[in-house]
Amino acid sequence: MSDIKDAATPEEYRNLFFTEEKDMLLVAKVVSLTMFLLGTSMIVINSIEGNQAMVLVSCIYGPLFLLSFIITCLTKQTKFFLVLGFTLSFLMEFVYLKTGGQEGFGIFWMCIITFFTFFTSKKRLFFLVNSFYILFVVLAFWTPLFKYCYQFSQTMRIRFPMLYMIEFVFASIIKIRLSKAEKNKNTLFNNLMELQDNLQHQVEARTKELEEEKNNSEKLLIEVTQALATTIDAKDKYTSGHSKRVAEYSKKIAILLGKDEKEQQKIYLIALLHDIGKIGVPDWIINKRDNLTDEEYQVVKEHPEIGYEILKNITTMPDLEVGVRWHHERLDGKGYPDGLSEAEIPEFARIISVADAYDAMTSNRSYRKYLPQSVARSEIFKGIGTQFAPEVAEKMIELIDADTEYTMHE
Repeated sequence: MSDIKDAATPEEYRNLFFTEEKDMLLVAKVVSLTMFLLGTSMIVINSIEGNQAMVLVSCIYGPLFLLSFIITCLTKQTKFFLVLGFTLSFLMEFVYLKTGGQEGFGIFWMCIITFFTFFTSKKRLFFLVNSFYILFVVLAFWTPLFKYCYQFSQTMRIRFPMLYMIEFVFASIIKIRLSKAEKNKNTLFNNLMELQDNLQHQVEARTKELEEEKNNSEKLLIEVTQALATTIDAKDKYTSGHSKRVAEYSKKIAILLGKDEKEQQKIYLIALLHDIGKIGVPDWIINKRDNLTDEEYQVVKEHPEIGYEILKNITTMPDLEVGVRWHHERLDGKGYPDGLSEAEIPEFARIISVADAYDAMTSNRSYRKYLPQSVARSEIFKGIGTQFAPEVAEKMIELIDADTEYTMHE
């Protein structure tokens, strides 16, 4: 879908569909250079044959077409070439009518006029120039004005205008057919542009819908996760808000570690559910005021595995179960439930582990009030390299040191 958004511009599409301008530029260069070479050779040939009229016209159009070739190459436009072609064609015909010469000379320039106009992009200009030239020829051959021209034979006076009109008719038929093809091509191009616009609007509309759906889904996920976290915390009347605080601390650590916004949101959601396994721990154990027995402590220690079993089949958020199962692992391998150590412990679990330990120390318990900030900092520092990953614990200490008013507690 994004490819349509980034598709070629209308101008690039037009260059792809319409190559007439490029073709005309090539024709202008080739014809200009050819006419220059022809003019140069005709000067030599007609000088030998003594045809002064041909020498004169060759001296005119040879250098001018060389100039046309240079200007066309520099400007990449055909205007000078076309104007020069029209002007010289009429000039050569005028010289031909005044001085006479071989019939092929006149027919040659007659064809050149049609050739120049045939490659003009405007059909109106083609008919205008050629209609004017027909009038020019008719006046010179079929009206009393022919007395002022070279005295051509009667056969020549009939054949020359007829040849040009026949050529003009055929050229007109081809020009009209090409114009229709050009019109169809323009229609196709406009339809394609309209189709692209429609597709782009549809893509943009659908993209907006998907974005809204995605935002709604993410919002729903966060709200459901927060609701679950609240439900978990409600089991322990002495640790209200624990999951949310651990999530907030974990996100702050992720920010200091240079994680992007997506990763920050991910660690926040995982941390919210880190204690979801406590759903499977009896309420009377969680809320017991006295010290837990070894058997009761073993039940509590099962909550990471219970949480893992609850979340492991959720595929829409990979690693969700990672922070749940291993947030009580230690770097020295003395944690639970799997006794992981060092690099075996996923980064998400390392982050949650520090945040969880900090909040446990700075939250009220049934048997004590939350600890002073200095004590919590000292315990985090002591655990570096044994209980906590150094790079994570150091960031937690940065957060503690920045909290000069000690607001990060229950």
